[in-house]
Amino acid sequence: MKKKRIFGAAVLIVGTGAALAAAAIPAASVTASPEPVPGIIRQAEAYASADPTAEKGMQEAVRRCMAKAGFDYTPPSSEMTMDLNGAIGFKRLTVDAAKASGYASAGPQGSREPAPGSADGKLFANPDFTTALTGPADTASKATVGGMGTSSGGCRGEAMTQIYGSAENYMLATGIAYNSVLPASLSASGDSGITKAVGGWAACMKDTPYASFANPQQAVDAGKAAGGQEEFRIAVTDAVCRDKTGFHAALDKVLDKYLTTRMQELAPQIAKVKEIRRTANANAAALGGTASK
Repeated sequence: MKKKRIFGAAVLIVGTGAALAAAAIPAASVTASPEPVPGIIRQAEAYASADPTAEKGMQEAVRRCMAKAGFDYTPPSSEMTMDLNGAIGFKRLTVDAAKASGYASAGPQGSREPAPGSADGKLFANPDFTTALTGPADTASKATVGGMGTSSGGCRGEAMTQIYGSAENYMLATGIAYNSVLPASLSASGDSGITKAVGGWAACMKDTPYASFANPQQAVDAGKAAGGQEEFRIAVTDAVCRDKTGFHAALDKVLDKYLTTRMQELAPQIAKVKEIRRTANANAAALGGTASK
């Protein structure tokens, strides 16, 4: 199996907070637990995903701060949700999702840059706007945690402090939490159980018009390249074989072995992040207002 490259740099968070500077993911050194906790992947994915209420609070806090500075700007909503099957290289796909939207759900998520010429694009081209959002470029504040840095000035920095208590807390509860489980997926990607799951899927595809695909990523790539109804046909065929062979359940079982070890290693950090998120959630709820974009 040709392995898809796992995340090699820190996730970028754009809009509700400042972009986190690139930081290498720790080497794949997580060992498989001899007594894996079934379903711990769900706990790991929940831990790696930002609190939605807190993130909406960040969005609203930035909007209000920018309004005071004279700018009508609402940052895009955060999409910091973790799919550890996707981290291995095989983003989850159900038959229903394939029928409804082809491979749209398998597309990239995360940071979005405003298109040049768009309303937001014009704002970001305005130096006064960027100064209000992130602080003066020549005196830009920066917070660093565990080798990862983020700008902490301007309205973004104010929002981090207002909702999360500090820029460092914001980083711990978002980007660092997200990245912290990835060493387990990197280690799991070399497990023979993944090879077996891919082999089962490929055997199922042999009985379809798409027998040449060696793994689901090849199907995704071909479907996106084809577009139109052919994309839907490939996606549905792919999803049916994933369902028939228990593909994602098999990946989950492999991941559970490595995540059991990793979540034990992260226990002190997890406790701290949970407390930060509880406070951030309460601060966001107290702020009130709605923000969506």
